[in-house]
Amino acid sequence: MDATPFVAPVPSSAHAIPERVAERAISRYVVELATRCHISTYSVASHGYAQIGWNLSDGSGKNAGTTAHRAAWTAVHGPIPAGMTIDHTCKNRRCVNVNHLRMLTNHENSRRTAGRDWPLGQCVNGHDNKHLTYTDGGRRVKCGICMKEWSRRNREKRRNAAIAQAA
Repeated sequence: MDATPFVAPVPSSAHAIPERVAERAISRYVVELATRCHISTYSVASHGYAQIGWNLSDGSGKNAGTTAHRAAWTAVHGPIPAGMTIDHTCKNRRCVNVNHLRMLTNHENSRRTAGRDWPLGQCVNGHDNKHLTYTDGGRRVKCGICMKEWSRRNREKRRNAAIAQAA
């Protein structure tokens, strides 16, 4: 199996977040005293994130939208580069406190799911991200060192099973 170096996927962004929308996102919230989270007062979609929308200024009469935390980040730090996402360090999806937000690659953000939160820049076993490779035609990202260790253990297990079966 030939593994190619990991390259962060680049999502498409149809519309930039207008400055007026970004400013609204960081001004409409209530503070949760225990956590210092700024809880957005915008509606929450089924995915749990506060969302904010606007009319496009191109005369088409169409609307666009984004999540409130992305708009808040944009208000303070500027546009979000392609291939990057905004992560909540507080893990509160409605929070728009930019001090609780950080910009990560999509891969780094996705590793936080289901309570798996190991240090940034590493695989789950602590190897540097420079060892990440695409496998299975680019669908899965794996650590090259971890893949080699798994292969070694698997070969040893099969060899021991074959010896036990021959005996």
